[in-house]
Formats: sequence, C-alpha cells, structure tokens
Amino acid sequence: QQQQQEQQKEEEEEALQRADTDASGEMGGSAKGGASPRSQSSPRAFDVVMKEETKGKRSRLRSLFGGRQKQATHTEVQKDGTSGSASGEAKVQAQTVTNTMPQSFQEMFTINAAVMGVRKGALEWMQQVLDHFDNLVLNASDYGRFKEECDVMTIRISKFPESAINLKQFKGCLLAALRSLLPKDWSSAHEDAWTWLWDSVAHVLQENMSKPPAYEQALEAALEALDEKTKYEVRKDIYLRFFEVAPSGQDYFKQSNTRLHFIAERVLEMTLEIYQRPRRLVSEISALGLRHVGFGIPTNLFTPFVGAVVEVLQKYVADDAVVESFEWSLRLVAKILVRTIHEGSTVVMKAINANSVKALKQAIGSAPRRTRAISLLDVQVGDQHISPLAWAIESGSLKVAEAILRDLLTIRADRARYYYGVDEIWQRHPDIIKKLQDEAPMLLRSLIEGLVWRSHRTKDGMRRVNYYIKHMLIAKDGTFADALECISGTGDPLLVSHATVAFVADCLWSGVVVRSFISSRMWNVFSLMIFIFSQEILPSWNYPEEKMAINYLMLCGRLFNYIIGMGRLAMFHLSRIWVWCRNTMRKIIKEIDTDGNGEIDYEEMMEALQKFRDTVKEEIKKAIRALREDGPSVEEAKKAIANREKNMYNLISFSLMVLLGMMLSHEPIFWCSGDENWPTEFCEATGGQGDPLPLKYRYSIFAMTAMAVHWLILIDLAVFSTEISAFLLVCGHVMGEVKQFLSALSFLLLTFGSSISILCRNCPTGGGYFDDMFNAAISLFAITVGLYQGDFRDIQENGLLLFSVSSFVTISVILLLNLLVAQLNRSYEYIYKDMLGFARLNRASLIVDAMESCPKKRWTTFVKNIDFDQRLEFDEGDLGLSGGVASVEPAGAHIQTRESIRRFGGSTSGDMPWPEDKDEAQNEGGDEDDETERLDRIEALVNKIARKVNRINAQGGHGGSHGGRAGDTTSADISNSKSGGDSQMS
Repeated sequence: QQQQQEQQKEEEEEALQRADTDASGEMGGSAKGGASPRSQSSPRAFDVVMKEETKGKRSRLRSLFGGRQKQATHTEVQKDGTSGSASGEAKVQAQTVTNTMPQSFQEMFTINAAVMGVRKGALEWMQQVLDHFDNLVLNASDYGRFKEECDVMTIRISKFPESAINLKQFKGCLLAALRSLLPKDWSSAHEDAWTWLWDSVAHVLQENMSKPPAYEQALEAALEALDEKTKYEVRKDIYLRFFEVAPSGQDYFKQSNTRLHFIAERVLEMTLEIYQRPRRLVSEISALGLRHVGFGIPTNLFTPFVGAVVEVLQKYVADDAVVESFEWSLRLVAKILVRTIHEGSTVVMKAINANSVKALKQAIGSAPRRTRAISLLDVQVGDQHISPLAWAIESGSLKVAEAILRDLLTIRADRARYYYGVDEIWQRHPDIIKKLQDEAPMLLRSLIEGLVWRSHRTKDGMRRVNYYIKHMLIAKDGTFADALECISGTGDPLLVSHATVAFVADCLWSGVVVRSFISSRMWNVFSLMIFIFSQEILPSWNYPEEKMAINYLMLCGRLFNYIIGMGRLAMFHLSRIWVWCRNTMRKIIKEIDTDGNGEIDYEEMMEALQKFRDTVKEEIKKAIRALREDGPSVEEAKKAIANREKNMYNLISFSLMVLLGMMLSHEPIFWCSGDENWPTEFCEATGGQGDPLPLKYRYSIFAMTAMAVHWLILIDLAVFSTEISAFLLVCGHVMGEVKQFLSALSFLLLTFGSSISILCRNCPTGGGYFDDMFNAAISLFAITVGLYQGDFRDIQENGLLLFSVSSFVTISVILLLNLLVAQLNRSYEYIYKDMLGFARLNRASLIVDAMESCPKKRWTTFVKNIDFDQRLEFDEGDLGLSGGVASVEPAGAHIQTRESIRRFGGSTSGDMPWPEDKDEAQNEGGDEDDETERLDRIEALVNKIARKVNRINAQGGHGGSHGGRAGDTTSADISNSKSGGDSQMS
C-alpha cells in the first residue's frame, strides 16, 4: 500500500509538471535550474540587470507582483493560420489553456510550491513574504528602505513556528516561478541578480528572526509594571529632555499638556503594538505620516525625539533587554513615519502648506498630462492615501483649493484627446459637494462653474452649451446623487440660480418629477371638487321629489372624501415617515458597521436603536425651534424661506387629514343611520334643519375649516410658475412682520380694554361698548381697522374716556400701522432681489423630496434616455467629452468672447507635460500672490535705498574730500540701484 501511495504521488507530480510545461513552455528546464542556485553575486550586477529590465520590459515586470497580463489566445491561434478554418474543438482547447494558465507571479509561485511539495502551513508564512516582496524589489538599491521592509516582515514571520519556516524552500519556489513566467528572457544574469536579492533578504531574516518574540514579551511585562504615576513622570520627562536636546521642537509642540501627554502615551503604546499587530500599525503610521505632511513638521526632529524617549525610559527601567526592545521598535516606527513624510511631501503638498497659488502652478507645471489630475487628488504612501484637495480645504488653504478646482475643471486638449478632471474629482471624492457645503461653501460656485462649457461662437443668436452634470445626477451606485440636496441645503438663492444647478433641476423636474407631481396634485383638485359638491352644492338643492337621490349623492361624495381623500393623505404621511426612518436607520447602521460586512450583532442593534431615538428627539426639538423662530441667523432664515412652501404643504395636508377625521366622527348621515328616511342629515341625534344640535354645529365648523384648508393646499401648484411661486414666497416672508404687528396690537387692546372697562361701568353705548374687557377690546379693534360706526362726539361728554381712546388710536394707528408699513417695505426689499432664486430653492427642495420616493424603473428610464456615454460636440464635427447634456442658450445670457478650452499643439504623448500657456499666465497676472510678490520687491528696494542713504550720511560726517568722493560713489551706486530697481519693477 505504501508503494502504491508513493507511485500515485509521483504520477500526480508528473501530471502537474506536464500541465505547467504546457502553460509556460519551459517548466521542466526551469525546475532543474532552481535546484542549484548560484552563490551570492554582487549588488552591482543586480542593479545592471534591473536597469536593463526596466528599459525593455517594464510592463512585464509589473505583472510579476500581482498584476494581470492580458492573454491573447485567439490572436495567437489566428496567427498560426487557424483563424478562418480552426475547428471548435481547437478553440475550446485554446480557451481552456488560457483559463488554466497562471496570470500573475503569486499564482505561478503557488503552483510551483505545490509541485515542490510545500505544505499548506508553510504557504501561510510564504504569503507574508509575498506581501512585502514588491516593496523589497523596488527598493533593493535603497538599503535603509530595504532594511525597514525586512524588519517589518521579520516581525510578521516570527509569529510562525521556526520549524515551519524554510527560507531555502521559498528561494526555490521564487526562482522557479520567475523562470516559468519569463522563459524566453531568463538568463544567468537574472539568476545571479534574483539569487543575490533573496540571499540578502534571508540574511536579515535569519539575523533577527528570534528577536521579536523575546522583545515583545520583555516590553509588555515592563510597560505593565509601570503604574500611572510613573507613566505620568515618564511622559513629562520626555518633553523636558526633548526640549533640552532640540529647543526648536517647542515651536511644534504647542498643544495643551493633556494633548502632549496623550501623544507621549500613544508613542509608548506603538512600541508594543508593532510587535503585536505589525500590519495594522504600519497602516496607521502611514496615515499618521500623511497627516504630518500637512502639518509641515521637520523630519530632523524625529531623531532627537527618539533619543530623548529612550534616555527617559532608561531612567525608569533598569533591564537592558527591555530598553533594547523598546529602542528597536521605536526606531522602526520612527523610520516608517519619516519615510512616509518624505514620500508624501510632494511639491503639491508643500504648495498647499504655504497656501501659495504660484507654487502650486509651478508644482503641477511639470506633471505629465495624463496624471496631472491624479497628482492634485491623490498622494499614496503604502496602503494609505491623502487628497491634496481635501487637505487644502481642511487646513484652510482656500486659495490653493480654489486653484486646484479650477485647474481640474479646465478642459485641455491636444490633437489626440481631451483632458478634463471632473471624473477624477468624483471618483476620489464622491461627496465633494457635501464636503464643500460643510467646510468651504464659498468654493461651491467654483466647482459648479467648472461643470459647464460655452462656445465662444454664436449662431442665429444662440450659443452652444454643454453641461457636464453626470455626477450631480447619478451616484456611484447608480442611484440619485445628493448634489442637489446639498446645494439646496445651503439656502443660497444665488447658487441655486446658477445655470448649471438650474439645468439640473429642470432636467429632473421635466424628466422625473413633474408627472408624479401633477398626478398627486390633481388628486387634491378632484378631492376639492367632490368636497364642494357634497358639502355646499348638493345640500343647497331644494328639490323635494329628488331628495332621496340627492342624499345618496351626498353620501357617496362624503364617503369618497373620507375613504379616498383621507386615506391617500394618511398613506402619504406614513410613507414619508417610513422613508425617513429607513434612510436614517441605514445611515446609523452604516456608521456602526465599521467592518463593512453589512451585519450587526445584538449590541450594535441596541446602539443603533438608541441613536435613532436620539435622532427623533433632536428632530422634534428642531421642529419646535423652527416654530418658535428664536432669532434665526441670516443663513438659517434663507434655508427656512427655501423650505417654507414644502413644509407648508406637509403641514396643510396633515391638518386636512385631521379635519377629515374629525368630520368623520361627527358625520350627521352616520349618526342618523337608524332613521327611517336614511340617508339624511336631520334626525333626533343631529336636530332639525332650523334647530341644529351641538353635534351638527361642530360638524359645520369642521366642514368650514376643511373647505378653507382644501383651497390652501392648492397653493402648491404655484411651483409650475417661477414668478407666482416667487410672489407667494414674498407674501409668506412678510407675514412674519404682520405677526409682530398683531402681537403688539393685541397687547395694546388688552391694556386699554381692561383699563377703560373699569372706567366705563355705565358709559353710554353710542360711542362703543366699553362695559367689560372683552367688548372694550372689540370696540377698540373696530376703531383701529376702520369698522367703527360711531363718532368721537358720542364719547366727548366723558373727557377721560375720550383721552384714553385717543391715546390708543395714536399708538395703534399712527405708530404701529406706519411701523408695519416700513417693516413690510424693508422685508420686501430683502427678498425681492433674490426672489427668483428663492423660488428655485423651493422647487429644488420639492424635487429632492419627490426623488426619495421615485420608482426605480422611472429613474432607470430617465438615465437611459439622457445617455451620458455619448460624446458631446464642442463644434461641428468636433466630438468632445462624454458625461454631459448638450443645450443652447441665448447669446447674450452669458458672454463668452474667448475659447474656454486650452488647446495645445506639439506632441500628443500623455507622458509629456502641458506647455506653458502664456495667455493664461497673462490673464491671471493680477493674482494676489503676484501682487504680494511685487509689493515685497518694492519694499526690499526701498529698504536697500534707505540703508545706503544712512551709510552716506554716516560717511559724510567725517568731512573732507574723502567723504565727498565716498558720497559721489555711493550716489552713483544709488542711481544704479534705482535704475536696476526700476527695470525690475517694470
């Protein structure tokens, strides 16, 4: 049985070798060569070979470490002459070979490891090496970076048992995989170079393999032995010693003591975490280093800081092994951090730190045109990324951020292609509009202006316009983007009136929203007609012979209002509540689900429910504050104006639903259901037609109020006309002033009414009823609004009464009414200048509200009809960029006299930078940076002249011809300096 198993194993190995030979063509020979690798070769030979490969086979070498090489199996078959007559079986075989052939270095390494009998457990530590192998190869000539990668890899491999680690076995698999992937190019020089590389790695691994476990154990025990008081002293002494060694470090550690202690504590924790979780900590250090790039901290301070920390620890820990482990891990952390800062300190990041637009333009002037946008949006170190644009916004370098946006949104072109950074912006920052809304609202206009192209040519009084609004409409997952919601949330009427935003809103309005909006509002019109017919018209018909038919019609109409009308409103509000709860809960769960697997446990669910309850409470408080209107700021006032009509519709529709419910509970026809003349409104429960009972009276009040609310709900139809909507917004805005007037008038009515009623217990009623407080207030109100029918002569007999009424009229009519007119005038002026903008804000908020419940099929059809994949023309026959919508506008709407596309001749290679645009530099010559630079030069010139004048005066005090000669010479120098300065200034 043992012989049979060995024979079966040999047959399987031979089968794998044959398959591998079919895939690579050279598997057998390369396996033989891998059994006897050469001894160490010189680093110079390795560098020569790597340089040769980089020149001729750069793309192929990239694919060796995880990259995918495209297979051209069908093309190769066609070259063999079988394209026209090859049988189906041959094509299937060729496709099978392509699918089974290893596509990358790791796949080929895995196959060779299986052929060589590597166990599954050994593959785990080999995978750790493969994770670092790309960086090892790319940094083979940089010993410091090479040693850093080997040290981190040593910590990761040390987690495995020593018996499972066989470095020679990895070397054999490595060389065999490389020979198999490069059968035609492999040579003895390659063999020497790659052997030298792995022997160098193995030497570092063997030297340090046993250290990390011992270091971790000793350091963990030492840190746990320190009590809180000792740790506090350690943290304090770290900064004292560091400031002694490097006094300039005080300029960068300016935070509070609590923050400094937190940083020192985190440093101590990192020295242990690098042993425990090396991969995770390296990623965190890279992220920290990229943040330090923005802080602009000099890297030469890290060495004295590390030395100070080690010296302080030696004072409190006597064990040399602990100090050695602490120093080794701390220096490794520092090296990773410094390297990250150096790699992330691009010229673009330095320009952002200086907030210099001129430095930014110089930095990106030499960038290849195909990667120019990426250099402004992404800086990568390891697995960490930082966006220069985002950092400029967060750090407050808004001038540079605006310059970055303008550069990205400038269309440049050569003869071969167009370059436009709008896709790169949204790929890197899908929430760019939300980010700008929260952190830099003043940059929103720059972003939106860059999304439109206008031709400088006109035809028949019209101008061609392309709006590149794909990302403002469609999110990354294909759903409706939140761009319009964020823009309308700013409450800025000028921003919403921008042509690009208005075009987006009009597209959504005409393509998606208007049909559902009309259908929902037509239900309101139809419900109003039925309500009028059943509540006012039919009850007023006096046809005794048709009384029964009229009553049945009334019953049907009222049932329609109760079942269809009230039910539809109830479903509308319940659906809104459900959509809000669902979206809010999704956001909360997304925040809690940090691992991103879409699953949460019981504790996370309880946390999500608690956050949901807190959110509901906050929304209720926000609604109460909005009703109180406790001194809103200008921005909040603008947002309130924008959302007033939408909120008013929701409030009116909810009120109508409640009123219909109250009418249903008091419906006379239902209360008279036991009457023999049913259906009828009059019975013992409701009373007769001339003598209604309280039930019928309350019903009439509810019906009257519901009729008025039915008409008010139709105000929402004004959204079809921007002018009417703007007028209604003005009316709604000035109602606040009327409310203040009525509040002041009510106070006066109560004051004078209560006072006069005490005086006039038995006053004559010809001049008004002032016997009690209520009647006195009504009489005074009638005098104010001009409904008073009496004359002052009716009350002149009572001089005190006449004086009181005259005082009230003076305050209320002369003062309050004129003050109301002045306030209305001022309020109207405030909103009139942005009246159309507020109307567009209102429409935008309605669109966003409607899109939350938009059916998926309708949205898909809308996106398909726009066809964002179609390239738009810049001119006749000039196919430009995709992702937009073409339109036209009147030639005088936006004057465009120059071509907005920067066109360049010469080479069309994407690796070449753009030539300097002299016209652009000339147009932007008035930037603030240039003005500051010119002023600095003038100031330096004036200071230089002043110093020379002072020197002349000092020398002239000695007298004699020598002083004169010196003065003459200096005057000549001054003249020369002036002439040079004049030329410099010119």
